Amino acid sequence: MTRNDFFYSGVEDRNDKVRACAKNIEESVYVIVNTAEKVRDDIIRLWGLAERQRQQVLKKDLAELQGTVKRLLSETNVQINGAGFVVAPNVLADTRLHLEWWRDGVKPGHVIPLRVNLDEGGDTFYDYPNMPWFYKPRCEGVGHVIGPYVDMMGVDMYICTFSLPIVYDGQFLGIAGADVPLNNLEAVVTPHLVEQNQPLILVNDDLRVIASNSSRYLVGEFFKPFSHSSSQSYYYITLGHSVESWRLVCLNHYIS
Repeated sequence: MTRNDFFYSGVEDRNDKVRACAKNIEESVYVIVNTAEKVRDDIIRLWGLAERQRQQVLKKDLAELQGTVKRLLSETNVQINGAGFVVAPNVLADTRLHLEWWRDGVKPGHVIPLRVNLDEGGDTFYDYPNMPWFYKPRCEGVGHVIGPYVDMMGVDMYICTFSLPIVYDGQFLGIAGADVPLNNLEAVVTPHLVEQNQPLILVNDDLRVIASNSSRYLVGEFFKPFSHSSSQSYYYITLGHSVESWRLVCLNHYIS
């Protein structure tokens, strides 16, 4: 769907306001995308250094990423729970699977590593190569936002994961990503929605509600387009940047 694929009914200046709202949301969440981009750039730098030194890359070569993540988590005005690098299978010389992922600790300014079970024979194996936030960027070569979902074996929170593919010298190395608790994301998005007097629902590519300015649409539930009659027509605006899988749904009636 493109920005021209709208179903319009109503006054054009009202649509302009909704377009502006979509643009404001894009700009507000771009700081999260930018965090993932900076992680990606640092990984490419570290990978290049390690290859030039010994022609292979080891887990220890990624340790410097901790400082980058710590700085990024403290700098952003969106409370990101964690960020880092999730490595593609078999690209490191000394291990098959690995996460170099750091998250907020209990003390302010303190970060701790995310610990998951990477034993492929274990009952609680964290099978990240088959998780959407990993395989979608790998297969499609573009960034994705996955969620809201509960990462039961990871951070055990209701989150959205922003992830970008990392490619070095033609090889897919893994993804750079950032986790944002849904309530933190709502705090960034909802102020733009409540400025409008029409019902607006921000949904992901599965039509799951991320945020809304109407109590009729609860976060996490599915928006059902076909349940709306012709008197409740609606149109989509597809967001840009790396949140292009998100859509802002506008219902053509006013909030009472």
